[in-house]
Amino acid sequence: TARHVGTVVHRELQQVARHGSAYHTADTPPRRRWRLELAELGVPEPLRTAAVERVAEAVARTLADQRGRWLLDPAHRESRSELALTGRADGEIVRVVVDRSFVDEAGNRWIVDYKTSRHEGAGLEEFLDREQERYRPQLERYARLLRRLGPEPVRLGLYFPLLSAWREWPAG
Repeated sequence: TARHVGTVVHRELQQVARHGSAYHTADTPPRRRWRLELAELGVPEPLRTAAVERVAEAVARTLADQRGRWLLDPAHRESRSELALTGRADGEIVRVVVDRSFVDEAGNRWIVDYKTSRHEGAGLEEFLDREQERYRPQLERYARLLRRLGPEPVRLGLYFPLLSAWREWPAG
């Protein structure tokens, strides 16, 4: 169920990034559509209400968060969501899908991965540090592919919609 919630959250954030925050208002989230999408993905009926609420929370928190709105701003140069790339990395042909990429006003190319993980209790900073180390190789691989798109310095980021949390670092 958690994986399917993540899929629906990614789809919704892609639409907001494409159409702007006017596409979605926190007052009237499309819960019925999310429920149908979760059903199609195989979420059992008894779990769907809670899953829909997690999607709604992730989207609402992202839209209420300054960083979340910045990440989804469709006005960024070379703004892309769910960007599929195929190329050579580490001596092999790879196919990846980048959650979000754009060039910001300072000329940095951003590669952002959304993580719909939950974290309960204390130790949020430690959790975020562990997640950054866990996903660093994945984002560094994305950077090796996206560097071919232009000369901009590349920065990597993890955004946690359910936590309104962020980690960033320069690509190696």
